[in-house]
Amino acid sequence: MAWGITTLYSAPAVLVDFDLSFGTSGLNFNQDPQMTLADALAAAEGLDAQGLEKILFKCSEMLSIVAAPAMLEKTWDLNESAFDVMIDLLRQSTPNVVLDLPHVWTGWLKSVALGADEIIIVTSPDLANLRNCKNLLDVMRTGRPNDSQPKIVLNMVGTPKRPEISPGDFSNAIGVDPTAIIPFDAKLFGASANNGQM
Repeated sequence: MAWGITTLYSAPAVLVDFDLSFGTSGLNFNQDPQMTLADALAAAEGLDAQGLEKILFKCSEMLSIVAAPAMLEKTWDLNESAFDVMIDLLRQSTPNVVLDLPHVWTGWLKSVALGADEIIIVTSPDLANLRNCKNLLDVMRTGRPNDSQPKIVLNMVGTPKRPEISPGDFSNAIGVDPTAIIPFDAKLFGASANNGQM
């Protein structure tokens, strides 16, 4: 999303990788930032615009990332407001802030998700993902009654030898039509991931 905003619309964007233990944003852009989201957490309430600027890693003139530390030496038991200051600073300085949220559910993660302007749920067409997607939609509808409904992206559609729920049946079950359907393409996406390219 962040890369698309910068390349297709020539608009500045920041990508924040919230998968503290296993995040891949640095790898995805073939970068190894010295400062990460862990540094933003260490600064906590004292983080200011100058401190944030040091944590942002410029991938291009338009795109910056706040990479995840991607380390297992530390666990991340955080309070619900742990990222409030950083997100507020980003909103003040950049018109497009993309938050990549991990596949976990915690108080801080719920707080970050409910505070977003727009939500995109990326899911795969199988039963577990259908259940999880429906649960997320229910929480978002309840927690954000006056905001726009989350958008759904069906990913890895048509994976060989995998039974899957058709996009139509998936849509009927959750009550939302997918905004995008991305077909499975192991060669293209595998090469992209291994080369650190979008």
